[in-house]
Amino acid sequence: MAIRSAAKALLIKDGKILLNRCRRDNGTIYYDLPGGGQHQGECLEDAVLREIREETGCEAKIIRFAALAEEIYTDPELCAKYPDYCHRMMHIFIAEPVSWGDPTEMDHQMEGFEWVSLEDIGSIELLPHMLKENLPRIFTGETLWVGSEIIP
Repeated sequence: MAIRSAAKALLIKDGKILLNRCRRDNGTIYYDLPGGGQHQGECLEDAVLREIREETGCEAKIIRFAALAEEIYTDPELCAKYPDYCHRMMHIFIAEPVSWGDPTEMDHQMEGFEWVSLEDIGSIELLPHMLKENLPRIFTGETLWVGSEIIP
């Protein structure tokens, strides 16, 4: 099992964050940051810009590195089925949109994307879970280690 390096974006405009809207097999909705796995030989900045473009069609500009988070899944069946996705480090950047096109690739369980106001963030399930409570500090300019989450 490898540790996956992922680049994620807090894409911000007019007090809203662009989030991927996802649906689990059981029908529950959750939101995730646009982004995904870093390719071999690809720098993190290029990875996050590529992932934003693929998932949302947005060409973006990176403002700054904002946070680092870790997720570790421990379910043996899940780890056997998806060994490259059970442990990941998420490098989170703040970015802003520059122009729009069409998305070319959606993540597993992704239905689309939507702008969510900062006031509404508290009422949704946002992944990674430990990010939500740290958003105010991130938006005031801090760069944070938001923690590790062990997911059974």
